[in-house]
Amino acid sequence: MSSPALQRPRAPRYVVEATTRGLGVVACAIAAIVTGNLRSTAWQVLALIALAIIVSIPFPRAWMRYAAFLGESFFAALIVVIAPAGMRPSLVYLVVPPIVAGFSIGIIGVLASVSTIAIVLSFGILLTNNTALPVTVVETSVWLAVSVTLGMATLLVRHLQDRLAPPDSGYQTARVLLSSLRDVARTLPEGLEEPVLAQRALQEVGAILSHDRAGVFVFSPSGTLVEVAREPANSPGWNVRADRDIWTQSADLDAPVQRLGRLDGLEIGSGNACAVIPLRLDGRHIGAIAIERSGGLWAISELNAAQTAADAAALRLDAARIFDDVRELATMAERQRLSREIHDGIAQQVAGLGMIVEDIVARTNDPATAQELARVRGDLSTMVTELRLSIFDLRTDSGQGIGTDLADYVRREADRSQVTAHLHIEEQPTSLKPGISAQLLRIGQEAVINALRHAQPRNVWVTYRADELGIVLEVADDGVGIASEALRADSYGLMIMRERATSIHGELNVTARLEGGTIVQLAVESQDPS
Repeated sequence: MSSPALQRPRAPRYVVEATTRGLGVVACAIAAIVTGNLRSTAWQVLALIALAIIVSIPFPRAWMRYAAFLGESFFAALIVVIAPAGMRPSLVYLVVPPIVAGFSIGIIGVLASVSTIAIVLSFGILLTNNTALPVTVVETSVWLAVSVTLGMATLLVRHLQDRLAPPDSGYQTARVLLSSLRDVARTLPEGLEEPVLAQRALQEVGAILSHDRAGVFVFSPSGTLVEVAREPANSPGWNVRADRDIWTQSADLDAPVQRLGRLDGLEIGSGNACAVIPLRLDGRHIGAIAIERSGGLWAISELNAAQTAADAAALRLDAARIFDDVRELATMAERQRLSREIHDGIAQQVAGLGMIVEDIVARTNDPATAQELARVRGDLSTMVTELRLSIFDLRTDSGQGIGTDLADYVRREADRSQVTAHLHIEEQPTSLKPGISAQLLRIGQEAVINALRHAQPRNVWVTYRADELGIVLEVADDGVGIASEALRADSYGLMIMRERATSIHGELNVTARLEGGTIVQLAVESQDPS
């Protein structure tokens, strides 16, 4: 770890500049005193003081600051030229402009400063008389060489300071980066929403290539192509495989590829044409844009123009994807905090109310009152279940897949209900469309909690299989069976599960188990079949 001394912040630029100029003026005054010419050369010291004050003013614009550096070099050299030979303490100040320029601007500043001083001194030498000329050349040449040396030394010190300076702390770096990201996101016309930017990419490509339908696909972390935008929105999607057919050709050639027929099949005689345009960024592919139309192939010039538009869109889409990752990381801690507050706060209070209601039911002798209280107790149990599901949703940030998260949930609820859980998870690293993961998890949660709450089972079997062929989620129990399930008054839960299944284009079936009990099965066809 770096020592505290090394981690002290650097002095501000204007402090260094003012200090350097002040030391230069003091050195000139000392030179005048040592040579015994203070009275005759005092005007040079005063002129340099005025010059140092003027050029140290914090000018609002960059070009004004650069002009000040050149002006300082010019007038410092002019004072030397005007001063009589042998009485030039102002020569000492010639080292100041290159040092200041080297610290604040860099090598360009040093060269500009030294060049300005050299030009002014050269004209001054040419205008002096012959007797003073040899002395003037020697003096000015020596101090000019010193100015160049100190200016270059300043550059070296600045370089070493930048290389050896300890890096900022992680939080300081994160603060700077996040502040910049926030400012940029506010100024961008479409923001950093991936679907919005993908739709814009379709519009830009569509203005170049006429088409009947088009789609934007990006690579997921598992390497599959996921659709993020479609045009028209109600058009059917494509069966996409990043490792075959025209998709592979486009990636291998690193260029647009077109052919006759449809993307889903050849159909060469159908009069259709299709093309895949890679989304390229920094030598890698982040996705592709697919288009299709009824008609002939596109012109090569049109495809090249579309590729240019796609390259520009790739940068925007990748920035949106990174922004989503940053946003997800930033909300993770807040999700954990909310889950703790719900668990320790309202969930405990509702559970406590349920116990109070149970106690009242046990002490009442009025059947009607007991029935009403039982209904209230059932509503409270439903609220506790929903709160548990919400807590689980908030804490589900493992990133290990739906199967792992669902298995964790089943084990915990089965232990709480003293039921034996049998799990069978087969999950390949396939990508799910946005929204499907959450719906799958909630359907599985609700099916499990319904079985544990109403079926009174001894065992519950949960099977989850996800691969390139599709998704199958099955929850079975050996409880009281489908007849009792169907007669329940709270079949609203089953209706919600069906609605969730419909929203992800899945099919939900509830059937009786041959050995007794119920089977809830959800099947979702693959969006990316082999």
